[in-house]
Amino acid sequence: MTSSWLDVARYSDTHGYQDDLERTMWPWRDWVISAFNRNMPYNDFVTWQLAGDLLPEATLEQILATGFNRNHKITQEGGVIDEEYRVEYVLDRTNTVSKSLLGLTMECAQCHDHKYDPISQKES
Repeated sequence: MTSSWLDVARYSDTHGYQDDLERTMWPWRDWVISAFNRNMPYNDFVTWQLAGDLLPEATLEQILATGFNRNHKITQEGGVIDEEYRVEYVLDRTNTVSKSLLGLTMECAQCHDHKYDPISQKES
């Protein structure tokens, strides 16, 4: 039941780059499964994943839900430029939110416009 959401949220237990080390993301996966099984209201499901840690007196469960924001690929390669990868990580989270919650893609607008794209490069 949750596999579609886990796919679009780019769930993975590895870093995703050439070093591809293991990381512990299964607690977030288990939270998603539990939220589906409890039929959690959609607005809570989304709010907790995007900003559960910012809610007043956030519970451990609400903080765990924000694992959604940490599913992106992570590099630990020596010599990387920290700011370059910080921007890559933000772009990945932005693109994932736009695809999963808004139902549109924004990747093309990072570099160029297409005639019928809903978001232009200038807007992104």
